[in-house]
Amino acid sequence: MKKALIALCSIIACTCANAQQTIYLCDGFESTPVKVNTTDNITFSADQSSIYLGSTEYDINDIDSITLAEPMFKKVTITYNGSSATVDIPSYVSGVTSTVSGANVTLTSTNTSDEILYYVSGASTNGSLTINGEYKLTLELAGLDLTSTSTKAPIDIECGKRIGIILKEGTTNTLVDASTNSCKGALYTEGHIEFEGAGTLNVTGNTKHAICAKEYLQFKKSTGTVNILGAVNDGIHCGKGKVNDDNSYFQINGGTINISNVGSDCIDCDDYGCAFIKGGSLTLNVSQADGTGLKVDSCIYMTGGNINVNVTGNISDGIRASYATYFNGGTITETVSGNGSRGIRAKKTTKTTDTVLNGGYMEFNGTTADITVTGSTYTSDSTVCYGLKADTQFKQTAGTITITVNSSDSSTQAYKFKSNVSTGGTLTVQ
Repeated sequence: MKKALIALCSIIACTCANAQQTIYLCDGFESTPVKVNTTDNITFSADQSSIYLGSTEYDINDIDSITLAEPMFKKVTITYNGSSATVDIPSYVSGVTSTVSGANVTLTSTNTSDEILYYVSGASTNGSLTINGEYKLTLELAGLDLTSTSTKAPIDIECGKRIGIILKEGTTNTLVDASTNSCKGALYTEGHIEFEGAGTLNVTGNTKHAICAKEYLQFKKSTGTVNILGAVNDGIHCGKGKVNDDNSYFQINGGTINISNVGSDCIDCDDYGCAFIKGGSLTLNVSQADGTGLKVDSCIYMTGGNINVNVTGNISDGIRASYATYFNGGTITETVSGNGSRGIRAKKTTKTTDTVLNGGYMEFNGTTADITVTGSTYTSDSTVCYGLKADTQFKQTAGTITITVNSSDSSTQAYKFKSNVSTGGTLTVQ
């Protein structure tokens, strides 16, 4: 990307040497017009991470192309207004048809070559948006407040490809489904979701999950705030039951994700799923018995970001992997007050009905963890409360772990490992 931009800027510089020229910095479906005059107007920072046009600095990571002509994005606009909705499909957008019944909108695309931006705004207390198609698309939420009272999800994208969701900066977007929703989430996609944009999204799932993707789900660095305000089942559910499926994972590179009032797991990456925590912030409130904050069927890899978990539900886990956990950076802060609950658990299973067998390995190589345990033994089945629990092996090579046990139950323990092969780092119990 950098080499391409350098080459293109050299061409633009020559073009603009004797006259003012408008160029367009593009990032996805957004473009920024910039006027340049001479070759001196276009420079790069020493590490080539930024480009200077005049006196203004632009981050290279926020530019995916530069054009001399104003780009024409293929954009469909959907606007909700109470009990009705309007759809604007420009003449230059081919292959898209719409059906509108009250505030229920269904769009069907036969396009298989050009990505289309669907720009959605407005409010309705009885509306929905369904998009059918076979090609990737981007949905921009620009001040959308949509509640469905029917069998339809507020947003249902029946496309098994990449679904980009932009939360427009400065906007708050709200999605609420009904208990009769036939989909598995208030925001549901057949494909994989990539969130971006500095806006806010609030989601409540009254049927099953709040957000559900059949494949992977990712929050990009530019993501703003996503609040899961409640769900009958999981707050975020993703994954697809295939062995070694690259599309079965949860990933956060940025953004602030807050999840509470869920009936099962805050985040569940199902069926061989993994989690990649690279940046951003997760705040997970586990209030349901037998629930989990972050749950995966395979492995958790943490290299950055922050995870904050409050476990008040009994026999619950703050963070759990059914095979292995690798904590190589970032910070974890947990409070475990639920009886029989665990802060972080690496689970081993031999049940033939489970997708991933054996496992139980936990490794710390740089993550800072602070876990406070106040829960007691769960009396119904004598499950003990732990800060850390590795069913097979624990290994620490770097980082700092502090476990504070403040329970009236003498059975409550800081940790339980079948074996400990640590070679470094600090594990403190107080």
